[in-house]
Amino acid sequence: MLTEIDMPHIDVPHLFLFFILYSFLGWLCEEIYCCSLQRKFVYRGMLFGPICPIYGFGGLIILYALYPWRTTFVRLFIASMILTSVLEYFTSWLLEKLFHAKWWDYSKIPFNLNGRVCLLNSTLFGMGGLALEHILHPLAEKLIFMEELDPYVNYIATALAVVLTVDVLATVKKLVDFSAAMEKLKSYGEQIKERYQDEDWLNTHSFNNMMKSLREKVKSDSNKFSKKFLENMESIAKRDKNAERWLRKFPSMTSAEYGEIFEHLRISVKEWGEEQKKLLEEEKKELKAKKENFLSKKK
Repeated sequence: MLTEIDMPHIDVPHLFLFFILYSFLGWLCEEIYCCSLQRKFVYRGMLFGPICPIYGFGGLIILYALYPWRTTFVRLFIASMILTSVLEYFTSWLLEKLFHAKWWDYSKIPFNLNGRVCLLNSTLFGMGGLALEHILHPLAEKLIFMEELDPYVNYIATALAVVLTVDVLATVKKLVDFSAAMEKLKSYGEQIKERYQDEDWLNTHSFNNMMKSLREKVKSDSNKFSKKFLENMESIAKRDKNAERWLRKFPSMTSAEYGEIFEHLRISVKEWGEEQKKLLEEEKKELKAKKENFLSKKK
């Protein structure tokens, strides 16, 4: 028989604060985990702010759906694994249906399910469920239900809700722009392949080399390659900072529709980074030479 539920009544503002808190803490944990693996700072999460709503929803699901098992360990661990994995799988599927891209892909990790969830992450989520119920949530309750904060809870929740809404709307716009840009590149790429599939310049692996070859082709054969065509290609070659942002945030992102485009973008980002590195090294050498020249004249 279940024990009597003695959880204090949670109104919407307090519930929303729990959601925000766990969304932030989830983002923070993911940030630390991913940065430690990649050994560099990578701003995680889909939103602009330091928050991952999926962790907020996951935390609330564990707290309320599994509340009867809050004092257990094995059942709470297994149930947390299952529920959070279902949430992650559904989120991955929904995002792919909406924006034609799998935003994270665990295909290379053992014991994965369609690349959307994997045993390693599910195990971590199960451990997180234990930590949430037995350690984190009691502390969070003391913080959010403290008497000094009570008069301002509604104002704080409202302010955070407004900020979150603006963030979500801005993010959705960027996602729509990203999807539209990928569709445009796909359509134009198919036209180019159909017309120039046997050309050497098109089959080069490097996007920068392809553009250099194309510019030379336009100069030597203006009848075959119009200036308008070159202008269109130049516009494609321009850095799409929005697309680069999503690829940096989700380095394992894949797509059945935009796979080749993603690969070209990743190569372009890598080449741009190498060019910037070379320019920086050259600037350092110039500054060093100027400094040495100044010191020699001073002597």
